[in-house]
Amino acid sequence: MTPVVIALCSALLMLGAGFHIYWGFGGHIGASVSLPQREDGVPAVKETALGAIAVGLMLALVLLLLLAFTGTVRLPLSQQVLRIGVLVWALIFTARALSWSRYFGLFKHVRSTRFASYDTWFYSPSCLLLGLGLFYLAVLDHIQ
Repeated sequence: MTPVVIALCSALLMLGAGFHIYWGFGGHIGASVSLPQREDGVPAVKETALGAIAVGLMLALVLLLLLAFTGTVRLPLSQQVLRIGVLVWALIFTARALSWSRYFGLFKHVRSTRFASYDTWFYSPSCLLLGLGLFYLAVLDHIQ
């Protein structure tokens, strides 16, 4: 089961990183549903290229952390430090998925926008899968 979890988490992180970097460099596919929207469809946050690239690079670094933790790549960090990093990101992704925020998360309040639809059916479930997968790798897989 572990190789499947590693592959799924890696694929989700690569997909997320790729799209954010693509948007940061001016890509348009999916950009109209990439930011939370108010009830009237206006973005709730300001879109910036630097912000999109920063999120993309952060997701790529989480992928690097995951690959180092699972032994695919080497980083000059102890296994315990890598495990703590994976657990922190597991918490972050799970919290994002289960958020009671106004605009995002499975328990969001605004549900009538295009972003909200994508968030309900793709973004939040992806974050929940990532969070649970990272928890599994850092905690449960270590016990076995």
